[in-house]
Amino acid sequence: MKDWKSIKEELYYEDGSLRDIYVFDTNKEDWKSWSSLVNEQYEVEFYNGRIRKTEEIIDIKEVYKFWKNPDEFTDSNHATIKLGNVIVKCYFFIESEIENDIDPKEVKTERDHLAVIEYLQAVATKLHKNVVMTPEMTEEHILLKI
Repeated sequence: MKDWKSIKEELYYEDGSLRDIYVFDTNKEDWKSWSSLVNEQYEVEFYNGRIRKTEEIIDIKEVYKFWKNPDEFTDSNHATIKLGNVIVKCYFFIESEIENDIDPKEVKTERDHLAVIEYLQAVATKLHKNVVMTPEMTEEHILLKI
């Protein structure tokens, strides 16, 4: 394993942008599995944009409703997942891609990095799919693949 300083410079460099975490080629079952994993293993806040209320678990049925009829929603659904000191944000844009964001400024220690890696591994294992981390909005430039 590389030393923490090298990891910070390669993955979590601070240039004002976020890091994107992607799982490609997803479907409703993948989203259901992902939300079950997250709800069971992490502290979560889910903002339901239809009723404009924050809840303690991701209501995947509300996500499905949003994809089917977004006009019924005043705001977009989104979730915050807490990995210790690191916050993962999820916006439920499209069914075919799970996208999460992290702020590299929050990854201050090797322990924070390991929390991110454990999350990525848990998602990859649960979905039986690759999980990648990229610079913000550059899904073709893979920094890390699990």
